[in-house]
Amino acid sequence: MIDQIKQLVYENCSQPNVLGVLLMGSVSADAHDQHSDVDLLVVYQQSEPVLRLPNAAWKWDVSYISEKEIKGLQKLSDWRANAFLTAQIIVDHTTWLPSVIHEICTLSDQESERHVTRWLDAYLNAFYRSMKAVRRNNELGSLLQASSSIMCLINCLFSINKLIPPYLDRVDILLDRLEHLPMQKTALSERFAAISKSANPKDQIILFRATEKLLRSFGFNQVYEAWGDQLENEVNYWEG
Repeated sequence: MIDQIKQLVYENCSQPNVLGVLLMGSVSADAHDQHSDVDLLVVYQQSEPVLRLPNAAWKWDVSYISEKEIKGLQKLSDWRANAFLTAQIIVDHTTWLPSVIHEICTLSDQESERHVTRWLDAYLNAFYRSMKAVRRNNELGSLLQASSSIMCLINCLFSINKLIPPYLDRVDILLDRLEHLPMQKTALSERFAAISKSANPKDQIILFRATEKLLRSFGFNQVYEAWGDQLENEVNYWEG
């Protein structure tokens, strides 16, 4: 399917002001179904073009972004940036488009450290509150906090791998791109799902311990130490 898309787009984007075309969305992420549109992002200079594409077995959904706008995404925390994690360049008439996409998706060392610190602390807070909620038989609170802890941890793991956070429905696809994980990818995905469904303390503690080992190895001891004995006391309650 993607080869057909590339061919049709390449054959129908000869306008001189078209700098590039990106395949976006679920098709680019290989997460589509029979109802999915084919999302294209046309990068242009000066005046916005109109890309006329032939009828196909799918519906085209074409958006446009100027050279100035896409280069500006490198410096902004914009929700649109997350979509570029799974973008595929199918037409490129520039010398800079691949590097711009890379820079949109990548964190600097300073950004990575700042984001990891923030998301790790948020993860620990949600983990702690979920465990307390289970202990108090607060089912809804425990599930909500457990799900929140998973979201924060996902963002933390992408940050430590110097990538911007993903759309959550693309996490399973993108985990393969992460070099540094607290456990093997399949086991991690299963743990995320189990914790989100049940807030089971045993599952949460296993993930907590594996995450602590990873994050401490990267020098984030101070985030854990700021919690004093609270985390260990809560874990010991369940392990004892």
